[in-house]
Amino acid sequence: MISCSTKTSDEGQPAGISKAQVDSASFALGQNFGMVISMNDFGSLNFNEIVAGMKDIFAMGKIDPQEANRIGSEFSAVINKFMEDRMTLIGEETLAKGKEFLENNAKNEGVVTTESGLQYKIEREGNGVFPTAESTVECNYEGTLIDGTVFDSSYERGNTATFNLQNVIQGWTEGLQLIDEGGEITLWIPADLAYGERGAGANIGPNETLKFKVELIRVVPEETEE
Repeated sequence: MISCSTKTSDEGQPAGISKAQVDSASFALGQNFGMVISMNDFGSLNFNEIVAGMKDIFAMGKIDPQEANRIGSEFSAVINKFMEDRMTLIGEETLAKGKEFLENNAKNEGVVTTESGLQYKIEREGNGVFPTAESTVECNYEGTLIDGTVFDSSYERGNTATFNLQNVIQGWTEGLQLIDEGGEITLWIPADLAYGERGAGANIGPNETLKFKVELIRVVPEETEE
């Protein structure tokens, strides 16, 4: 009579699984863990401790669901506290760098600082048609961090962008009203007029000061009510 149990090797794998297969799967799991770490912006980590933690779990043997939930909650608490502290400190450092940058930038020729703290420089005058805070505008733009990193660009996409100025960050709402159709402006937007402590996506961290070069193609005419 044939046993219904699965024959395994001394290493806990079925006899037909080769060492090369185990090694490949192990490497793939390592890459998967590494990708998760990389995508979640943990910064530099102690990989010896990562391996030690994995070995600690493996040494526990099979874990029942209730115990797994308990351990998972402990893991989450430690990781969440680490990430909260990390992002708070990064935000504080970034805010200080942004303030220093704006203080120096304000001394450059042609740069104007408004009451809100927005800085701008008119690069090219337009035709005299200015948008209001409620206008929809068509423009080309490039957004960078103060270190020069490009995080968004209509030029790279090859298409102009259309926005209603009520639906953008405060720095854009204020800044685009300073330029007319056909004109070009450079905006330096402090964090409190941009995305603040929350940042935006993977490319704009907490408290980032942003720079935009914007060409105002046109103010989109309001639809005529019939």
